Parts: sequence; structure tokens; C-alpha cells
Amino acid sequence: MWRLPYLALFLNLIIIWRMPKRLSKSEIYATWFTVACINFSSDIILALHLKLYEIAQPGIQLWVHVLEWTLGASYGIIYLNFLPTKARSFALYVIAWLVYSVLFEAVLVHVKYIIYDGWKLWYSAVYYFFTLLFLRWHINYIRRNAK
Repeated sequence: MWRLPYLALFLNLIIIWRMPKRLSKSEIYATWFTVACINFSSDIILALHLKLYEIAQPGIQLWVHVLEWTLGASYGIIYLNFLPTKARSFALYVIAWLVYSVLFEAVLVHVKYIIYDGWKLWYSAVYYFFTLLFLRWHINYIRRNAK
């Protein structure tokens, strides 16, 4: 159960370390912090407060919080680093990331790392779609205001 998310994080960190950087260090920093905060606050509201799902097991676990602050953010950095600029390419890119995100979550549900209690996988698909669009806005906002 715990191995899969940590394996994904490990692979993401290797990809981030080895990929040709199209993001500046400040863009990586701002994106990491933004995605981590969104992920963490979403899980607090949806899992802890509304109890729509559990991560790993009921209650609060330190290692879940480590993943909340790192795994989603690492995906966000990879996503933005290779973000295409043309509209058609961007649409296909978002669809590919959306499919991957939903499939990855489905696997996490299958191995019982995430346990739904009122949540549905398609809710996550909607959440991921808007998050991917937000990240595009986010990087454009940072770049417009960096000067």
C-alpha cells in the first residue's frame, strides 16, 4: 500500500533532477509551494473534515502529510516543465495528464491506499481537470509578474 506512492515520488524526483529545465528556480519554488498547499488543504477539507475518503488509514499520519506536501507538487513541476504553448497541443497534453491522474488514483484505490467513503473517482477527474487548467494560469501569472 505505502510503496506505490513513495515509488512514484522517487521516480518523479529523479525525473525532475534529470529533465531539461524549462522552469526557473523561482517558478519551481512557487509552483511546489502552491500545489502542496492546494493538495494539503483539499485533503484536510475533503478527507478530515467532510470524511469523503481516507488516506492509508483513518486519522492523521505523518507519512501521509509528507506525501501530501511532495507527491502532487512533484507532478505539478513535471507537468509545467513540459507544458506546450499551442492550444491543440495543450488540449491533448491536458487530456493525457487527466487520464494518467485518474488511472493513478484508481490504482491507489485498488491497493487501498485511498479508501472512498462517499467520494467518486469522477469527482477526482473534475478536480484534476480544473487543477491542470489552474496550473497553466499559475505559471503564466508568475511569468507576467516576474518582471
